[in-house]
Amino acid sequence: SAAAASSSSAAASSAPPAPSAPRLPESRLFELLPDGRTVHKEAPPPTGGIAAVAEALERVGLENYVAAFDAEGFDDIEFLLGLDSAERAAVATATG
Repeated sequence: SAAAASSSSAAASSAPPAPSAPRLPESRLFELLPDGRTVHKEAPPPTGGIAAVAEALERVGLENYVAAFDAEGFDDIEFLLGLDSAERAAVATATG
């Protein structure tokens, strides 16, 4: 039984080391912190936030949807203005 224990420990020690996690490519926009969190290297450019989205919705009579846009995270007017018709339909579905 002692011989079996020593042979199994010998087999375990001869096993190759576990592969390390793959390294991510260097990013212009993000930095990986030692604790594993990812943060912006620089603050993203301002997009007007939900105030700009609210203003745009008010201009087209959809001010009742401001809270839904905010709750779903659609607070970047530049992003919203760049959507195609299918993407706009998905936003409409998500916001009610």
